[in-house]
Amino acid sequence: MPTDRWSTRGKPGLEAAARLKQRLHGYIEERGLRLAGATFYSHLLPSLSARTLRTQRLAGDGWAAVGDAAGLVDAITGEGLYYALRSADLFSACYLAGRPAEYSRRLRADCGFELEIAAHLSCRFYHGKFLGAPITTRMVQLARHSPRFRSLMQDLFAGSQGYLGLKDRLFAGLSASLREMAWSWMLNPE
Repeated sequence: MPTDRWSTRGKPGLEAAARLKQRLHGYIEERGLRLAGATFYSHLLPSLSARTLRTQRLAGDGWAAVGDAAGLVDAITGEGLYYALRSADLFSACYLAGRPAEYSRRLRADCGFELEIAAHLSCRFYHGKFLGAPITTRMVQLARHSPRFRSLMQDLFAGSQGYLGLKDRLFAGLSASLREMAWSWMLNPE
């Protein structure tokens, strides 16, 4: 069975939650993984488009949306806790200053553009190819065999590497990361 079968669908809103759960269980069973005694927890993460993130209304008379309610989740990493806390912090500062209408502008200036970039890149990230394989497969391979690439991924997922400078850092270290990966494979073939 092609691995692409599992990675080409599954965006919340385009596929029912029950169908997503069926697909997950099918994936687990096909790989011979055991479910006995397992406890499952799930929550569909908001996955807004870059356009929606840019144009949505985040506050009005007597209300404001923060965190998941505002769709503030990184579409690539799934990180939402930081954005939930940051958006609550920004709104409370605006509210306490008597200027709640400034919340939307301040949020967009603070982290909105990064979330838009992630939303824009997410389809390419999850469905694109690099060196003949899915990008996610190559990322796992590179992270496994290249300390330089692993450091980049740690910084990205920790939030200390933003998307704005990611391309420059990625391309600056790509040849070294590929050399590290090749050397690792030569020393420890799998």
